[in-house]
Amino acid sequence: MKNLSLPLFARIGLRYSQSRRGRGFLSFITLFSVTGIFLGVLALTVVSSVMNGFEASLKQRVLGVIPHLLVSTEQPELAADLPKEFDQITQVTPHLQLEALAQSPGELTPLLLQGIEPAAIPEFLQQSLLVGDWQQLADKPYSVMLGVGLADQLKVGPGQQIRLILAQGGSFTPMGWMPRQRLFNVAGLVSTGSELDNSVALVHLPDLKKLSAGQQQSSQWRVTLQEPFDAPALEPLVASVPGVTAVTDWRDSHGKLFAAVAMEKSMMWLMLLLIIAVAAFNIVSALAMMVTEKQREVAILKTQGMTDSQLFMVFAVQGMNNGLLGTLTGAVAGVLLTWQLNTLLSVLGIQVIAGVALPTDIQPLQILTIVLAALGLTALAVIYPAWRAVRVQPAEVLRDE
Repeated sequence: MKNLSLPLFARIGLRYSQSRRGRGFLSFITLFSVTGIFLGVLALTVVSSVMNGFEASLKQRVLGVIPHLLVSTEQPELAADLPKEFDQITQVTPHLQLEALAQSPGELTPLLLQGIEPAAIPEFLQQSLLVGDWQQLADKPYSVMLGVGLADQLKVGPGQQIRLILAQGGSFTPMGWMPRQRLFNVAGLVSTGSELDNSVALVHLPDLKKLSAGQQQSSQWRVTLQEPFDAPALEPLVASVPGVTAVTDWRDSHGKLFAAVAMEKSMMWLMLLLIIAVAAFNIVSALAMMVTEKQREVAILKTQGMTDSQLFMVFAVQGMNNGLLGTLTGAVAGVLLTWQLNTLLSVLGIQVIAGVALPTDIQPLQILTIVLAALGLTALAVIYPAWRAVRVQPAEVLRDE
């Protein structure tokens, strides 16, 4: 009774989908195709959510440390007006970054020195401090915060000293030309969970300015955005502000990293969509066999006045019903598996990354895209078998009846 309100072609198509008697091999092919779509959608949902989480984690860990935009201006007062002109800008602070060498007893390694103000440290960087207090940079002159990887390379810890040597600038002495250098006290350790832990050291901005002795002619400002990925679009707008001499964004230093992640996401999408496509086109085999088996019934339906378009929809409904079943169950299972992924891996004793939980980010719009893509592939797959049903000639089929 529940199907009486449906069009005739829909009722017949659903009845064909639910009928299994006497069609063991055909039922197996149908089950195989539905299971393939289910597994493909499930895999694409889980992998996409993990890749989203990885990208979000990478964005936080890397772009939470480096400037989203770096603005140079010869008029420092202009920087204070940028947040008023652009809603995307949340913070503008003085910035100075220089290449240097760090020397400890027996070790020498290159690094990037960033000058910061403890009162204007980005939130993520504040939370990344393992040992020490950011205020020590201001309270104790010539103090430095080291990334944990950098501290391991130099084999030093809080309370010890390292010598920081600038890569550029220096002066002539009776001993010859000497680069600018000074001893700094290690005040703490920072762990961002990214490659920056091996290459960045943070010092108080006034201390770095003294050490560099005015190497930077124009003022540089660190611009923080609500969404770091908006930086490429905002860069030319900021550069057009009168008085701004130069603008660079995070792509100059880490653009290749995020481009590689984006390409990897695209390739994973393509490979898993191909799996769904193969499963969806298994429906072609099942429907083609169904059309051959149901030729007599198709001929009778045509003689009873069913139009070609209605007959086409009978087998389209049957194929789409199977595709819809596999797609929706796969999407639901994928979301549930992603939600409990780390718990499941823990129960099974599997560690993808030692000591680190897999980051996940379920995006409803992306899940909808996966569902629509799978249904679209299914719709393409049902066209040929349904067209074959339309081509059946009643006179030839019923001639010997």
